[in-house]
Amino acid sequence: MAMVRRRSAEARLQRRPDLFLSHSSRDKTFARQLADDLVFCQVDVWLDEWELQVGDSLHDVIGNALENSRFIGVVLGDNFSDSVWARDELKQALSREKRAGRTLVLPLIFGKCQIPPFLEDKIYLDFRNDYYGALARLAGAVHDIGRQRMEEAVRVEHPKTIGEVIDTLRYAGIEPYVVLGEDDFKEIESAGGVERIKDRVRFDPQRVLRNHQVSPRIRNLMNRLINEVWKETESPSRGVSETRGQIRLSAMRESSEADD
Repeated sequence: MAMVRRRSAEARLQRRPDLFLSHSSRDKTFARQLADDLVFCQVDVWLDEWELQVGDSLHDVIGNALENSRFIGVVLGDNFSDSVWARDELKQALSREKRAGRTLVLPLIFGKCQIPPFLEDKIYLDFRNDYYGALARLAGAVHDIGRQRMEEAVRVEHPKTIGEVIDTLRYAGIEPYVVLGEDDFKEIESAGGVERIKDRVRFDPQRVLRNHQVSPRIRNLMNRLINEVWKETESPSRGVSETRGQIRLSAMRESSEADD
């Protein structure tokens, strides 16, 4: 499945992203990879380079996203302690968490960063030795999957690829869709093979690839869906091979209700 997320100026003010990724600009490579993988796990990610437009006020747009995102993932990498922006974002996130009286800040470790004192008592996700296991746990936390249920899913599936992370979420009861930007959706829609069902559409990635006019970006996305997310794998929870390439994507146009 897939869902469309609009990023116009008006939509950005009304949107409620699942996860704001706070990070040092020098840890961008990891943050970008994490965001790219999370969109296949039905997680609507707020990443600065995806959202900020020319002329935007950094303080206003980032501050609004920090207040409206359901969770704030703090990327604790090699360069976190040197980033004034990342430390300021963490302060705002922790202040909001205190006001809300619930867990909002999720520490995500991938480098040699020293844990800031005000995060020392928090349980963190460690991406250093088990990236895909941590990715599955992070997606599970965003989807409010219970810890016992999620740990069993990770133990049974033991994910080592993005496709196996999808299997892990399915084991835990989530059938994830892909989060698409509206411009990507429009190009996929114009490529053909679209079937509308009320507020949803279905399309076949292999048919999209047969349209030679699609951009390299969409071609790369379709190939990744087929070769990484849907490729034939042996799932321990099923005990049989499953070919995901025969499954179609469903895409839902964003409405005002989708962000409530």
